Amino acid sequence: MLAIVLFMILRGVGSPAQWAENAGTKDQCKLLGRGIKPSRTAMYDFRDRAAKFIQDANDSVVHEAIDEGLINPTDGCVDGTFVSATASRHRVYRISQISKRLSIIKRAIAQMDDARQVASSRPLQTLPSWLAQTPAGRQQQLGRFRRAKAEILGQIRENRTRPKSLRRKEESIVVSPLDPEAVIGKDKFKMVRPLYNVQYMCDFASDVVLSYDVFRKKNDTGTLIPMIEMTQRITGNRLQRVHADSGYCSLLELEDCTAQDVELMAPVADRAGSKGRPTASGQPQLRMESFGWDETQQQMKCPAGLLMRRVNRSKDPRSDGRFVYELRFEQSPDRCGGCPLADQCLAVGSKRRTIRRLENQKLLDDQAAKMDSDVGRASVRRRSIQIERRYADSKKHRGGRDFHGCGLSRVTAETGLMVMAQNSLTIYNLRKTSIDGSP
Repeated sequence: MLAIVLFMILRGVGSPAQWAENAGTKDQCKLLGRGIKPSRTAMYDFRDRAAKFIQDANDSVVHEAIDEGLINPTDGCVDGTFVSATASRHRVYRISQISKRLSIIKRAIAQMDDARQVASSRPLQTLPSWLAQTPAGRQQQLGRFRRAKAEILGQIRENRTRPKSLRRKEESIVVSPLDPEAVIGKDKFKMVRPLYNVQYMCDFASDVVLSYDVFRKKNDTGTLIPMIEMTQRITGNRLQRVHADSGYCSLLELEDCTAQDVELMAPVADRAGSKGRPTASGQPQLRMESFGWDETQQQMKCPAGLLMRRVNRSKDPRSDGRFVYELRFEQSPDRCGGCPLADQCLAVGSKRRTIRRLENQKLLDDQAAKMDSDVGRASVRRRSIQIERRYADSKKHRGGRDFHGCGLSRVTAETGLMVMAQNSLTIYNLRKTSIDGSP
């Protein structure tokens, strides 16, 4: 069955229902399956069971490629993509809506199916159109909405533990009852819908996927170190450098990579964003890059060359629950008032200039200088070609634009089958090239 599934994925068929249909009609599938004709249920069950073994199977494929000398995974490139979950973007609900529908389902079951169901004694006068028509369907709805309520209550509790600056409005927290584990975010087409974040770590010199994982995240924050640790486990700690985009490059991730003894090749994101507050001259306010850092005295220098006074040291929270330390420096009003650069530096109505700097900012400064070199620019060009080719192949040619199962376990199994199919073809081509030298 695995051979049939991998063949169908390479042909761009990702649905277990279509696997079952083609298994009994296509000659290639008959040959690979040695005449078996699995039913739809058997194919869906196989997809679910794949979650137990597909990771180990992919690991063994990568091990064989390393042992044969086809790849040398010292350099890896990592990136993520959003894949649509099997849930409608039009049916996502807030906690109040879920509670209301759950109440209606319970009352309907108590009224029509099972009087032992704990529900309000107030009878339903009319049945809503969205309510299932059969007792089995209503039980399924009850289970889905109960899981959705448990999920959204967990998200609300987690949201309340965050720092105030990072909290979301509770009325904006929504889930999909069909797939409560999927996150609600924007996909590649800027459409808000239930989705999963698929991460690949590819060999930098080939298209072999060294490791993969599926995250319930709307961005790439917090995915780098788990991907590095998984890749090191699979490759036997051969990974030395990781090439990524700016979404993976933060102070905390640079510190984590240093602790892992892995070099991160990723550009530093430009966090400045705005041009600054309005000044008296009407010119853009001097940005932080105009201020220097005195490493000896651990002080900031303003554009006029004068040292700035350190005011405080505070914690700056991050979305993954961690924090960095931030230092705040300010210049005295007397110096700012008589400075020839005051019209460009001071905001309208301000008497002094204040600058914030991360405590370990030197890591980011060194990273920016490294990525501005020829080596860094070459890494950016090569990474964008290498990793994006894997996602383009899966979505364009292998039917990987959306998942066909609900829940993290099933989508992880489908991702593993996709990686297995891609790696099998890639390693076959590498072996062919090593034997006859043909491209």
